Amino acid sequence: MASFNYQDTNKAIAEFKELEHGQYFEYRISQGNAPLQGDYGLRHGLPHEIAMCDGSVRFANVKKTVAYICVDENEQGFPVIVKWNIKSLWIK
Repeated sequence: MASFNYQDTNKAIAEFKELEHGQYFEYRISQGNAPLQGDYGLRHGLPHEIAMCDGSVRFANVKKTVAYICVDENEQGFPVIVKWNIKSLWIK
């Protein structure tokens, strides 16, 4: 499972297992200070940060059964969003 690997007091609030590939992910409430991306997610209505396996974060809006995840940015600077279905969700 991917987890947040940089020193921070903003710890993960929950983890989920996505349905299609069965991967586990931790997420937390964004404070607008993600390395490299800053407050991009908050400015675009994505209140969560998901820890990715490569140490980066993706901005998202995680619900009980789905997560809307920013996977890219279009030419105008707006997020490209994909929907992941969630199989299981655990609150920490």
